[in-house]
Amino acid sequence: MIEIYEKNIKRFRKTHDKIKEAYLHHETDSPPLIMQDVNYWLSGFLTSEIPGDYFKSFKTMFDYQVNKIEKHLKTYEDDYIPLLFPWYGTGVVPSALGCQIAFQEKMDPTVKSKVISEPKDIKKLEMPDPYKDGLMPEVLGCIDYMRSHSDLPVSFTDCQGPLNIALSLCGVENLFIWMYDCPELIHELMDFCTETLIQWIKVQKKHAGQELMSGAFPHSIILPEGFGGVWISDDDCTVISPKLYKEFVVTYNSRVFKAFGGGTLHFCGNAEHQLENFLSIEGITGINNFCMGNFRQIKKMQTMYEDKLSIMICDFTPLNIEEYYTELISNLRFKGAIIATFPAPEMALYNGKYECVTRDGNQIGHEAWDVINKLIKERKKA
Repeated sequence: MIEIYEKNIKRFRKTHDKIKEAYLHHETDSPPLIMQDVNYWLSGFLTSEIPGDYFKSFKTMFDYQVNKIEKHLKTYEDDYIPLLFPWYGTGVVPSALGCQIAFQEKMDPTVKSKVISEPKDIKKLEMPDPYKDGLMPEVLGCIDYMRSHSDLPVSFTDCQGPLNIALSLCGVENLFIWMYDCPELIHELMDFCTETLIQWIKVQKKHAGQELMSGAFPHSIILPEGFGGVWISDDDCTVISPKLYKEFVVTYNSRVFKAFGGGTLHFCGNAEHQLENFLSIEGITGINNFCMGNFRQIKKMQTMYEDKLSIMICDFTPLNIEEYYTELISNLRFKGAIIATFPAPEMALYNGKYECVTRDGNQIGHEAWDVINKLIKERKKA
């Protein structure tokens, strides 16, 4: 068994306490900073370094992640607590409900087909068997392997929320139209997706040896004890109206969070129109936002969520590193904030979009680390 956690336990306890202070909204002059060069997904990373059997061999996935973790711990004294992640894309639950999944070489798996073509098909849905259906058995097998080969915590797999599951099953256009045409059936669908997700997370947590109300790592940032045991991705909150989100999503997200004692919500991009709705979600303890340079949204969230929700501010490391972080940190209240940057060698934030750009991952990681720490120190002196 590989021992990493116990060898670094003092470091990780200190980090856990620092992140917990962000969730407690304590004043600080040095917010948690995470350098996310340890990835479990493949987008944005060099294909030459991605094993061809990443999704076919538990050992390969395990070794790939462990090697990155060991390198990271030698390189940065940041606020990262390592974990292992059984990564099979964002469509694991849809796969168990009949959606086809596309596995393209050295790319992340994607949902290839929907299974609901007309509203009446919703009534045909049946609860999946996590030991037989879709990619669920692969995930559980991977969790078991990871847990038995190291002392690192093992996460449940990517956790798309009820809305994103429903969209995968129906298609975006269909689901939004049916919200108007047959709302009762869509509530039935959302109820089904919610219960399916809750039961699926519970099974994974059992295999991972996690308590229901702890053990979550929203985008690889530990969720401290006392602030819930789950995170969900809700990226499609950006493309749905506040009215429909309030009617068809808030209640169901609340059920997921309450089932695990609370949790955090992730989205990429701009969801300024949903900020009030997020506060209505029962059990929510934080927001993880790949803000894509939208600092106005960060400022709004910090004002609205002060002493209520912690905010994880993330992005793929931008092309203009110093300019980006100078603007972010000069306008950021450190209280309740966590900063994370993802120095991917094939992906960069530029003009509000993620662009395919080839850079040296180690170089941009060190540059971002130096710039952010310099700016934080300058804030301390001011």
